[in-house]
Amino acid sequence: MGFSMPCWKNINPRTLGLGSARALYGRAGGLRRYGVWRFIAGGLLLLLAQGALASSAQITNAHAEIRENVVYLDVDLQISFDAEMIEAMRNAIPLNLTLQAVIDEPRDWWLARTVASDDRHYRLEYHALSQTWLVTDVLEHEARSYSTLDGALRALQQVRAWPISSVKRLAGQAHLVGRVRMVLDVNKLPLPLRFPALFDARWALNSEWFLWSVPRS
Repeated sequence: MGFSMPCWKNINPRTLGLGSARALYGRAGGLRRYGVWRFIAGGLLLLLAQGALASSAQITNAHAEIRENVVYLDVDLQISFDAEMIEAMRNAIPLNLTLQAVIDEPRDWWLARTVASDDRHYRLEYHALSQTWLVTDVLEHEARSYSTLDGALRALQQVRAWPISSVKRLAGQAHLVGRVRMVLDVNKLPLPLRFPALFDARWALNSEWFLWSVPRS
């Protein structure tokens, strides 16, 4: 879970009254202006570098079907980690990821009404002693270990048979729309990492909402 907004600062230099002071300011002001533009250029290069190395999460597919009067959802994702995020995990900082699924009833002239919703919580961490990656389904209390990060990512990127709602709960609704996304639980990061996780592209693990069709019995 990144967002960025360019911020431009107006520079309004004042003119000194004495001629000698003007000459001195002209030399110093030029250096200051050079320093400002150098700072801006450095910041832009840093942002471009961060964008190139950004972490990301994207829902690529979501499909729901009804089995035994329950709506089950399958979700496919693509997740990539920046080197800084991987290094944090190697230093005993786990990542807590949440999949959020919602079924809405759109309404004219008003906000959509949420008919059903459910979350799935996962924790990804690295065990230095065993040199393995651990994926834990927090709600199910199930943990699986993998010898590589790629193996752990493959497990996170395929969610199958996720029960979202009973069919009975959806009865009587004329039109329903499903959506799903992944977010990084920033509040469970150590305090020094929470601010970067909100604004740094290297920690941008909040996906966009992905719409899916709600099956009807």
